[in-house]
Amino acid sequence: MKIAIITHKTKNLARTRKKLLKCFLSKQYEVVGICPEQEYTEELEKMGVSTIVVKNDRISINLFKIIPYFLTLIKVLKQEKPDIVLNYTIKPNIIGSLAAKIAKVPKIYSMVTGLGYIYSTKKLRFLLIRKFCTIGYKLAFKYNTKVIFQNKEDRQEFIEKKYINASKAFIVDGSGVDMEIFKKCNLPKNFNFLMIARAIEVKGVKEFCKAAEIVKNKYPFVTFTFVGEIEKSYRGINPNFIQEYEKKGIIKFEGHKENVVPYLQNCKIFVLPSYLKEGIPRTLLEALSVGRPIITTDVRGCRETVKENKNGFLVQPRDFYDLARKMEYMIKNENKLESMGNCSYEYAKERFEINKINHQMMEIIK
Repeated sequence: MKIAIITHKTKNLARTRKKLLKCFLSKQYEVVGICPEQEYTEELEKMGVSTIVVKNDRISINLFKIIPYFLTLIKVLKQEKPDIVLNYTIKPNIIGSLAAKIAKVPKIYSMVTGLGYIYSTKKLRFLLIRKFCTIGYKLAFKYNTKVIFQNKEDRQEFIEKKYINASKAFIVDGSGVDMEIFKKCNLPKNFNFLMIARAIEVKGVKEFCKAAEIVKNKYPFVTFTFVGEIEKSYRGINPNFIQEYEKKGIIKFEGHKENVVPYLQNCKIFVLPSYLKEGIPRTLLEALSVGRPIITTDVRGCRETVKENKNGFLVQPRDFYDLARKMEYMIKNENKLESMGNCSYEYAKERFEINKINHQMMEIIK
């Protein structure tokens, strides 16, 4: 049995899907990763996953880039002749599914890891793109054996909009978290709020900085750290915005980090004020696993990680005043933070542990 996995980012396949790949390999699947860049392919090959690089700009909406990607996928799938194709994220879900249909792949699966930037922004230029995605989803999912969602709201929306028949739509609880890597540890003495995210507007970077300034003015001993990659695209935050807050001594900006475990261990509270339509954000799951209280937004995906007032709080999206209030509450109620962190850990173990998620995935694909 051969499975081809089409991904939008080679790193995600090599790192966050590593244990799922091992599940397939342990069941004697031959696994082929169809990846957009060469980086991390050596890591996959060492695991026993053969790789084929098919270049794809995950951000670009240029048809002159999308069409060659589509045609190359068809060619590769015809050559490889997989029994199953598994796609991740918007472009692979649509383009990969259609390519697999033309290449006559017997079974096609897609995972919707959130609706993404296109469905989160209110900018007019993306309304037309959203229309194209709607048509693409309806057409592509017609040929899918099953489609896997990461939260019930995404699934419900796709069913109501008739992108997919309910009988084909399944749910798993996010991508899971490897609790052997993100190990629980005690809360540090220092009061540090941490945010880890790509530096794009819809992740709530501006709200984090503005809320931090309010809190820092009242509680100078509190520190704020932002870890994340500056994205040079239409979605990215202007680096000057973050640097301005860093110059004021409000935020410590660490940039992109391969290993975020030390930052999670050194923070007291994890914050993600995202209003991106997420599946279930991986960084929140990692923070739960380490045993950290969390503050995130009351939006789909994010709200899945919070037991209100037990392991953290939900705030209104785009409302940095509400975020600042919840931060202040945690500073004033430090005695509650240990039990909140323990609750986070137990919740991760109960619902989001990666082996449980991978078992769900294997059952759906089986």
